[in-house]
Amino acid sequence: MAGILPPTERRTQWLLATYVLVSLLLLLVGERLPLSGLRGVGAWLFSPLDRVVLLGDRVASSWRENEALHMRLTQLELENARLKDAGIENRELREALRLPVSGTPTLRPTELIALSGEAVPASATLAAGARQGVHVGDVVVTHEGLVGRVIESWSNLSRAALLTDPNAPVAAEVESTGVLGIVHFTGAPAPRLLFTGVPFTDTVRIGQRVVTSQLSRRFPRGIRVGVIRRIGIDPSGLMQEIELTPAARMTRLRHVFVTAAPPALVADGPPVSPPVARPRRTAGETAR
Repeated sequence: MAGILPPTERRTQWLLATYVLVSLLLLLVGERLPLSGLRGVGAWLFSPLDRVVLLGDRVASSWRENEALHMRLTQLELENARLKDAGIENRELREALRLPVSGTPTLRPTELIALSGEAVPASATLAAGARQGVHVGDVVVTHEGLVGRVIESWSNLSRAALLTDPNAPVAAEVESTGVLGIVHFTGAPAPRLLFTGVPFTDTVRIGQRVVTSQLSRRFPRGIRVGVIRRIGIDPSGLMQEIELTPAARMTRLRHVFVTAAPPALVADGPPVSPPVARPRRTAGETAR
């Protein structure tokens, strides 16, 4: 029978018979085989292949990551060019309108050496003072956002009121819409950072960023304060109660930056009272 089968079918029969014999052999003596040794031999045989596969996967992943980084770099370069043009145009327009032009703030790095406050820290001691150029009114920030404001300054130390101080409100606005309000911290019934004074006629949405307002005389405009995470009704029922997630994580502060406060608005002189209009007198009254 085997002599009349084609060569391909004969090879198939031999392979099938070999597989059957090997299977029977493994069933009979499989438990006696040194499995750990076989695993070691298999690992030794297949380890070069594993390395080749892993190397190929790494090369493909690096290629995709490099492509994504190049795309992101191109986007950032285009965005940077657009922002430079907008900055030049903004400066020229402000000069034409005789509005104050804000320059690049000077950041003084310092270390936070102590926190004080019950449950939630309300103030911090900084390892820099008047000798290092830190003065009362300076603003404390991190790369994440607003931290607080310097309220006392000594020779080599200073103290800052944090954003979590209930007595340190901040004039702020919604970044994308300009909705104005006041950010302040409250500890009852639970520690929360609230954005208050927003009427129901103003539309705000969860996820919008809140930054310092230009109306604030204590903080430069545009510093990130927090992100809206909940919108409700305040106890009076007349305003919205908006809860924020702080931009800067107060529980992980260690290194901060101090920058100067915005220049104070100084009047040119005492306010001048408007002239009082006097009634006209007739000729007869003048004669009298």
